[in-house]
Amino acid sequence: MKRLATLWGAALALALGIGMMMAAPKTAQAQEPISAELQKDWAIRIGVYIYNSQATRSANGELGISGIVERTVYRGDLFDVNVGIGYNGFDRIYSIPVQVTGIVHKNNLRFGGGVGYSFNKRVDGRGSDGTALSLLLGYQLAQGRAPLSIDLRYYFIGGSDSELDGLSLTLGGKF
Repeated sequence: MKRLATLWGAALALALGIGMMMAAPKTAQAQEPISAELQKDWAIRIGVYIYNSQATRSANGELGISGIVERTVYRGDLFDVNVGIGYNGFDRIYSIPVQVTGIVHKNNLRFGGGVGYSFNKRVDGRGSDGTALSLLLGYQLAQGRAPLSIDLRYYFIGGSDSELDGLSLTLGGKF
């Protein structure tokens, strides 16, 4: 129970920090036109990570933190392409996937998959790295200027003998 309280405390601190960054004043677009373009189409997601491996859950706890920062690099009528980096884990066992993700959107449903590379720390304390694949199923909760969505992603993390595979349930918004 103490680990769960620590987990939620860390998640809340991260969410508050992100909120403060979003509320910070920004420079006028006329001053820096190149950086203004880079400030668009970012998404931040925060949630929980559930390891698939019982050995990993025993060593690190039932739940971990899942956080993702993504930028949409292609926006189409039916699908988007995002590039992002994430963190899945807690304390001494984690994975940091860097992925390109294709997301098909139909009505308010979102589904797709990602491929990339992951930097990991395994149960035995060794570092490892390898491919990172993910499958995504989500729902768009709100539209408009700052859309809100919920995603369920399953990560297949290479180089870890399935120790770090698991489910990520995140809530995220775009800015």
